[in-house]
Amino acid sequence: MSSQFRLAVDAMGGDLGPRSVVPACSRFLIRYPRAELKLFGPRSELQSLLIKEPPSVRERLEVVDCVQVITQGCNPVQALRHKRESSMAKALQSVSTGESGAMVTSGNTGALLALGRSILGTVEGVKRPALGKSLPTADGSCFLLDLGANIDCSAEDLLQFARMGVEAQRVFSGKEALSVALLNIGAEEHKGTEEIRRAGQLLQADPAINYVGFVEGHDIFTGVVDVVVCNGLMGNVAMKSAEGVIRLIGQKSFTIDNKAPIKRFFGQLAINLLRKWRSQLEPGRYNGASFLGLEGNVIKSHGGASSEAFYRAMLTAKECADSDLAHLVGRAMAYQAQRQSGCN
Repeated sequence: MSSQFRLAVDAMGGDLGPRSVVPACSRFLIRYPRAELKLFGPRSELQSLLIKEPPSVRERLEVVDCVQVITQGCNPVQALRHKRESSMAKALQSVSTGESGAMVTSGNTGALLALGRSILGTVEGVKRPALGKSLPTADGSCFLLDLGANIDCSAEDLLQFARMGVEAQRVFSGKEALSVALLNIGAEEHKGTEEIRRAGQLLQADPAINYVGFVEGHDIFTGVVDVVVCNGLMGNVAMKSAEGVIRLIGQKSFTIDNKAPIKRFFGQLAINLLRKWRSQLEPGRYNGASFLGLEGNVIKSHGGASSEAFYRAMLTAKECADSDLAHLVGRAMAYQAQRQSGCN
């Protein structure tokens, strides 16, 4: 990592606020000795937490005092009109001016989208930025978008999401040839809404996309496809349902039948395997979704993220900044827009 690398962090978003963010920042700086962080929030509150951190961490962490905070109840219009001096807005401005290579927040998604579009702007050819992230599959990963930024999507929106998702998954997976599918209630061509079926036709007609058809929710995690596209409602429900199942497994207590030694042996073996599997798929390990289509790298963490989960979102931000994902998406979308304009 270059010594010039800086990451902007909104310390005030999410349920836990600085209590989860500050330890995550410390851990990030210890892991990457040449990194620097800009931490946005009320100075007095942040410094009272930072006093416990080692000097090697504090000297590479700049606190930017922000009196305004965007709460989860703040709507996008309020954020645009009255919260331009908030920790979220100032972190976005740090990316806009080039002071930071990316920003991370656990804050309000709607406010983040509205402020991101206003402060950073959208790349050429993008009507709606989309929220997406790479999820673990049986033998790799699958990039799912949109995860909640856009509830109602046209067929053209879904086509744009597919193009952006391909660029993002190339960065996260390291693969060049990627397959794309639409999330639907069945794999048959006649199923789904009119917009989803029309989106399938648009994807099929795009020579730059390897479109393989419709998939269902369970296909996201089997590894049969590299990018899954859907509207924000379907994507958010699919992701949170999967996380809920994993957490349920984590909360269940496994008991060993002590009737016979052989049953105790296989019972303990099953418990060990389940615990290992659960730790590998713990949702916090994959925290951090990218806002694709903005003119800058913006990472959205879960609102209830623990310190471990927020740290993982920071790692995602580093990966996006190192690869300059926002620029890659912008270049690809501009090319598509120019190609379409030439065809017309």
